[in-house]
Amino acid sequence: MMNRRLLVTLGMITVMATVGVTAPTAAQTAQAATKYTIKAFPKRLRGTWYTYDTYNHKIVKVRITAKKLVSDGYTSRLHSRKVTSYPKQGAKMKHPSWIIGYNFTYKGEKWTQTYGWYQSAGDGEYYRKIDHRINGKKYATLQMAGGAGIWTDGYGYHSKKAAKANGYRWFKGDRHQTF
Repeated sequence: MMNRRLLVTLGMITVMATVGVTAPTAAQTAQAATKYTIKAFPKRLRGTWYTYDTYNHKIVKVRITAKKLVSDGYTSRLHSRKVTSYPKQGAKMKHPSWIIGYNFTYKGEKWTQTYGWYQSAGDGEYYRKIDHRINGKKYATLQMAGGAGIWTDGYGYHSKKAAKANGYRWFKGDRHQTF
């Protein structure tokens, strides 16, 4: 799943660099209304989530705290800055694990979007908490998405058992990228 997300992001960067024209996404429009990136992840996203990596056939632990996102052993640290402030191009990467984030609403859905501290292109990654009913039981899920269309990559669950059992499950209303 992480490899697919990386390939999709790299593909989008290549397309944008080749075409040279990009239209603002819904997230970019929402970001213009704020002056600073978020200082902490929303409480609704915090906690330990498990997702099933269907490519590598393993459970991946995702832990979100107020200031950290830890996934598959890699820690990203959330920092805030002015929306108009960017690190200088060619600057030495002093903070490779830093990320920034934005909260926004798209089609009535509350999302949190993250970017790398030095990221100047691409769409970043999106997260939102949503409750789903599976076989009559209610599950809190962490929807993970990417790309310009906020395409669903997968879901996180609060237990390893639920993640493995529902690793290939998609829900009505999910947006999927088609090639």
